[in-house]
Amino acid sequence: MNWVVRAGVASPSSLVKGYNQHRGVPGLFGFSVQYAPGRSVEELTFAGQFPHEQISYATDDALQIALQPIGYTMKLVHRPGKGYHHTFAVLYDVSGLLLQSLPQDAAVALSQTFSHRLNPYHIR
Repeated sequence: MNWVVRAGVASPSSLVKGYNQHRGVPGLFGFSVQYAPGRSVEELTFAGQFPHEQISYATDDALQIALQPIGYTMKLVHRPGKGYHHTFAVLYDVSGLLLQSLPQDAAVALSQTFSHRLNPYHIR
C-alpha cells in the first residue's frame, strides 16, 4: 500500500484552507502531504516532523477512488520540503486542468477517506 499522510485532522475546511499555490512553484496548487511508495505511515509521519498532535492518512488508491464518482482525479507531485514532501493536486478528469481551489465536494470526499490518529512523533 502507498500511504499519503497529512498533518492534523483532514477536515473538509482544513483541506480547502490548505489548498494553495505551492511556494516556489508557480502554477502548482494543492495541499502538502508526505508520500513515498513503500513507506509506512510511521515512516512518513516521522519524516514530516509535524507540529500537530494528530495525523490523517489514507492510501493513494483510496483517495483516487473517493474522487472518481464526482469527476475528479488527483496527482501527487514531489516538491522540496521536509521528509517526503509532495503536493496533492486535484485535476478535472476530462480537461486535465489543475484546480486552483479545492471544491467542497472533493474536500468532503477526501476528508471521509482519511483516517486519523495521534501523532507519536509530535514535534513541540
